[in-house]
Amino acid sequence: MTKVAAVQAAPVWLDAKGTLDKTIALIEEAGKKDVQLLAFGEVWLPGYPFSIWLVPPMASMEVVMRHRMNAIAADGPEMKAIGEAAKKAGTYVMLGYAERDKASIYCSQALLDDRGERVMNRRKLKPTHMERTVWGEGPATDLKVTETPFGTVGGLCCWENIQPINRQGMYQLGEQIHVAGWPCFGMFKDIREAYALSAEANLNESRSYAFEGGCFVLTPGSIITEDMIDDITMGNEAARPMVSTGGGAAAVFGPDGYRLTDPIDEHTDGLAIADIDLGMIEGAKVFADPAGHYNRPDVAGIVLGRSSGPAAAPPEQEQTAQGEPEALA
Repeated sequence: MTKVAAVQAAPVWLDAKGTLDKTIALIEEAGKKDVQLLAFGEVWLPGYPFSIWLVPPMASMEVVMRHRMNAIAADGPEMKAIGEAAKKAGTYVMLGYAERDKASIYCSQALLDDRGERVMNRRKLKPTHMERTVWGEGPATDLKVTETPFGTVGGLCCWENIQPINRQGMYQLGEQIHVAGWPCFGMFKDIREAYALSAEANLNESRSYAFEGGCFVLTPGSIITEDMIDDITMGNEAARPMVSTGGGAAAVFGPDGYRLTDPIDEHTDGLAIADIDLGMIEGAKVFADPAGHYNRPDVAGIVLGRSSGPAAAPPEQEQTAQGEPEALA
């Protein structure tokens, strides 16, 4: 059995130093509870720049700049301090963070092992909608997994988890434990038109990832506190009704889609902790292995060969008269 935990907590918003201190405290807490893998949500450090969704792009530049100035380097002192905390706690840590690389910022995930070494780093492949005003894109090679003593670990950020190609790519890498890093669900949660951004909708996506992939899924995320709302809304009174405190929804799902942890009050910092057994994956995949006996790569080739628009296959991949891509004929 392996003990894993998804973090639900409020960062010290847009404050790298304050959030670093809280990160270390949460790692210490996890170590005392013998957690072997601790997962943080999307850009936990220094916090998600919510304002980009609430005010016009140029008006949100103050928050964008604060986010940029509190981003950290993959090999910087903050990451080294988190590695030291992971080493002392004897736990692996999947960190969601804003990564600075020269003059660009990326929405990234780093996996640190129980010796404090960074063993994986990846960037969100396609930031969603307004996020493209803040973060650059990661390379396609950033669909990746890492072998650990307790299983094959991977991760995706937020709506990367709903992309069919991303999912299939991770399944084919043999992912056994997946970290679906989410931001807070304290925005738009009472707005019917924004249901797609709700905790319910995105936890359903996480559950379906577990069920579809036959893997364990951890869903860490952040909380909005009362003292953050003025900063987030930037004085825009029309935006205030769109933001609520709380929004935490951390959970762990098993490879059959079953929820393994009880909900934590959405306003409360905590760890969603579960003991997992990789043997459950065998039980799931005897029925459906999307990267093996239940996979039809020939069908995938034909379907993708029919694509239109910017992701269309090159001309040589177009279907032949027999209905197969030339490359597969």
